[in-house]
Amino acid sequence: MKQPVPAYMKFARWLIPIAVLGGAIAFKAVSSGTTKAAVELPPIPVRTAVPLRGDITRSLKLNAHIESENMITVLPLVSGILQDLFVDAGQAVKKGDIIARVDAARYELQLKQAEAAYLSAKSSFERVTQLFRAGATTQQNYDQTKAQYDAYASQYELARLQLGYANVTSPVDGVVLIKHLSVGSIASPERPLFTIGDLDDLVVRARIPERYYRLFTDAQAFMPILIAGPDGSVNAGRLKSVSPFVSSETKNFETTVAIEGNLRALRPGMFVTVTFELDRWTSVLSLPFAALAGGTTLWYVQDNVARSLSFIPEKASDQAFVVPEEWAGRQFIVEGYYFARDGSAVSVIGGGTP
Repeated sequence: MKQPVPAYMKFARWLIPIAVLGGAIAFKAVSSGTTKAAVELPPIPVRTAVPLRGDITRSLKLNAHIESENMITVLPLVSGILQDLFVDAGQAVKKGDIIARVDAARYELQLKQAEAAYLSAKSSFERVTQLFRAGATTQQNYDQTKAQYDAYASQYELARLQLGYANVTSPVDGVVLIKHLSVGSIASPERPLFTIGDLDDLVVRARIPERYYRLFTDAQAFMPILIAGPDGSVNAGRLKSVSPFVSSETKNFETTVAIEGNLRALRPGMFVTVTFELDRWTSVLSLPFAALAGGTTLWYVQDNVARSLSFIPEKASDQAFVVPEEWAGRQFIVEGYYFARDGSAVSVIGGGTP
């Protein structure tokens, strides 16, 4: 015989359908409220910019220091006490000018000794030569006397050279850049006396990353270069040479840039900024990089709402990138696109500066 179903079990059958129906009604209410709230949100304030027409350039900027193309370190060729210095730093010198003197007393004595030995050997050789021609001496005696004469003649010439080297001369025209020693110092072939450079022929040696090598070799004849000095002056540069060697350690190659124009304010050793113009695009439309969201997205304003489009720049400087001509006059968002979605209402509060 069937047991009667309790009343509470009859009621439990309807709990699940009632719960499902209530959840659907609640979801609809919440969803409708959210949509209504989104529509009623105020417009997002944004700042915009229109593409500007003009020239833009892609450049490479590096720090380097100035050198004299003809910069020579003067070394004495003999050792001794430095007796005189005839020039100081900053003075102009000509090739062949005597700029220092090493104490020559020792070399004068050596010259006298060598001269006496030379004259004695010369006299003996002349006498033996006469005897040999007359058949009064042997070939061996003649050869020995001649060898002795040649040896003493060489010693005499060497002594004369060493005495001459006591006067140190400038090997080039230029200006004394550095005086390394003072009077009374010990001079030797290992210790520099002066550094002399030509201030009318200044260069910059810049080290360039290897990825630019082909560009530099192809554009060597016409690449525009600017050199900014420490005082704010700017000189034009001319690419003189590109090294055929790329360092395996630094992955750089060296370029030599001649400095042109007024060089009066520039000196070897000064640090300068060298700007190489790698590319130039003339009379093009461009936008600032502030308009590029995430590197691949642009936002613009159309009928007071935000619209997005994908764009990857192909031509760009450090500050701006080239955009298509058909975008002329379009308002691109440069500030405020972080909060925008496609179709979001926006309010333009000002124009940006590209």
